[in-house]
Order: sequence, then structure tokens, then C-alpha cells
Amino acid sequence: MKKLFLYFTAALLFCVLSLVGCSSDSAEEPEKGAIRKMTDEVAHDLSHKMRSPIDKARALKDQEEDRLNDFRDTADESSRAD
Repeated sequence: MKKLFLYFTAALLFCVLSLVGCSSDSAEEPEKGAIRKMTDEVAHDLSHKMRSPIDKARALKDQEEDRLNDFRDTADESSRAD
């Protein structure tokens, strides 16, 4: 009976210590190094520069579609008037 109690206590102590050891404050994000900061900054700038022409092209496409729709509406109205 004493051996069972001793084994149970040892197992419980092992479980508690392993859980405490795994739940340290390492969940906080460590401070980024200079190279990592520079890499993140360059990646952000590059993605912005890549996205900018795409956004401009989409805006131009929308303007062109609006102009074409206006032209079609005008053509439809003039053909109905005849």
C-alpha cells in the first residue's frame, strides 16, 4: 500500500512539474532582431509596391467599364429615339 502511494505521489509530482515547466512565459513574442525587423520592413514595402499597380489597373478597368456602359446606354437611347 505504501509503494502504491509512493508511486502515485511520484507520478503526480512528475505531471505537475512537467506542466509547470511547459507553461512558462515563453508564449510572449520575443523581441525581433535587427535582420528580422529589416526583412519584415522590406517585405511590407515590396508587397505594397506590388499591390499598388494592381489596384491602379483595377480602378482603370472599372472606369473603362463605366465609360463603356455609358456609351452603350447612350447608343440604346439614341436607337430608341429613332
